[in-house]
Amino acid sequence: MCHYPKLPEGVIEGQLFGVRLQALIGYMKGALGASYTELESFCRDVLGVEVSRGMLCNVVNRASEALEVPYEELKDSIPQQKQLNIDETGWKDSGKGHRVWVFCNQLVAFFTISASRGSQVLKEVLGENFGGALTTDFFSAYISYASEKQQFCLAHLIRDIKFLITLPDKKTQIFGEKLLKYFRSLFRLWHRRSEYPDEEFQKKVQRIKASISNHIARSPFPKGTKAHTLQRRILKRWKGLFMFTEHQELYQPTNNEAERTLRHIIRIRRQTQGSISYAGQRWNERIATTLETCKKQNRSPWSFLVDSLLAFHHSKNYPTLSAS
Repeated sequence: MCHYPKLPEGVIEGQLFGVRLQALIGYMKGALGASYTELESFCRDVLGVEVSRGMLCNVVNRASEALEVPYEELKDSIPQQKQLNIDETGWKDSGKGHRVWVFCNQLVAFFTISASRGSQVLKEVLGENFGGALTTDFFSAYISYASEKQQFCLAHLIRDIKFLITLPDKKTQIFGEKLLKYFRSLFRLWHRRSEYPDEEFQKKVQRIKASISNHIARSPFPKGTKAHTLQRRILKRWKGLFMFTEHQELYQPTNNEAERTLRHIIRIRRQTQGSISYAGQRWNERIATTLETCKKQNRSPWSFLVDSLLAFHHSKNYPTLSAS
């Protein structure tokens, strides 16, 4: 009869790498964008361990599995957030076009990769109706979602106004220049809002809004022109352009929060050219969500990855990404 002693604490049966080394490989892959060839060289040259790229891929897959529980927990909390910024950018999976979406605020960042660029993605993440405040650009998916508490990004609008100034028609140029002046006045007022009592601030906002409305009314353009299209957008989305002036605790005038949050995964996309499998999509969603949420909460993503792998391998409690 053979008797086998228990493995030492922390040793994972049947695996060459322990929890901390698995976390290191996952961190280097997800945060630093290291390729499997580079990871193979690192293990050989620095750690003195000969390991195949196939095994390293398995290590990353285990790290992805370890992040699944915290990721899904955060996903469930996203529809209950009071405020969210949303944006998306291109992604490739096996060369096919996908989109990576981010739903974020100052404390959390949730990423999902989808072949769709439509409003169905918003419904899958937020539900049919989102009760909180949204800030987005003017992309059709966000307009189709039709949230009543939606702020549209003024930075995108201002870029379109600046485009009018580059057109050869003099009337269009003058219209764009004056419209740009009004929106710049609104931004200056916003940045100085702490200097005014709320009632006075709102009066100043109303004067600027009246100037914009009157300027559009006094400057008719033929249908089909760029100026006419922009005028229609401003009037149709009027309420959503100024939500930030009425609810300062919920909105910003631009979607910079989401655009900044996307920067890391855009860099990873450039380095890796995207993903080549379903598992690769899930890994990129989970590690990006972990990295950016930890950054927003001033936590160590490395420690979070270690704790998640400890929970995965040793049946411990998983850490959480949900904001406390």
